[in-house]
Amino acid sequence: MDTRTKQKHLRAVRLLMHALEGHRSSLPLGKTVNTVVAEGMAAAHILGIDLIAGEARAIAGRAVVVGRGVEALYSGPAIQQACGIERSCPRGDA
Repeated sequence: MDTRTKQKHLRAVRLLMHALEGHRSSLPLGKTVNTVVAEGMAAAHILGIDLIAGEARAIAGRAVVVGRGVEALYSGPAIQQACGIERSCPRGDA
């Protein structure tokens, strides 16, 4: 979103906040409270979507590979070689 569009939406959200706080004298002439609230809510929604999209792009850029894939699941110090009774179990077709 370019700077001018973002400033326009921020201005609409500020007017919404003035309307919600009851400061009717700071609202522009010729606009009803309903119009200010509707435009402010729409602008806040657009700014929120832009913020969420930016966060999603940031998370996508931080993808981290953990381990060595499937090989890491079945090797390493956590997996012990069979010893004792496990070795006496039949293998294959018995």
